Amino acid sequence: MGIKKKTVLPDVLMREKLQKIAIDEKSKAARVVGSDKVASGSDPKKDDGPGSKIYKAIDESLADLRYYFLEGEYRDKVAELFNKNEGQFDRLGITPRRFLDFARESFDRFKQLQKKMPLEPMNKKGWEYLERSLLELIGKLNEKFNK
Repeated sequence: MGIKKKTVLPDVLMREKLQKIAIDEKSKAARVVGSDKVASGSDPKKDDGPGSKIYKAIDESLADLRYYFLEGEYRDKVAELFNKNEGQFDRLGITPRRFLDFARESFDRFKQLQKKMPLEPMNKKGWEYLERSLLELIGKLNEKFNK
């Protein structure tokens, strides 16, 4: 019989989680310090206003490892996609959190189709698939419910 070897996967995942928490704390501290220095120079979409709901939902969901792909430039792209169609989502009753679930499911399908690793970062092809999938979903929902 084979000898059971201890896997290092939990250690790696824990280290990555701790690194992410440390980065989040640093960015929060930088935001607090930055907001003290330049209160009027911050982006109104991210703080208060018509586009703030999606940014709040993204910030809340980043604690969940399943939404790791929202970090970096794709965070703003997903938020922009939501903000363009926010009126339609309000009519259909789709919350920002539910939209992020749709985005996560779409990205998971892309990773399965491309045989990617579970925590592989999003790339340009992944974004194109995600955007096309979400736009198709929006079109189907409008077609079905806006008769």
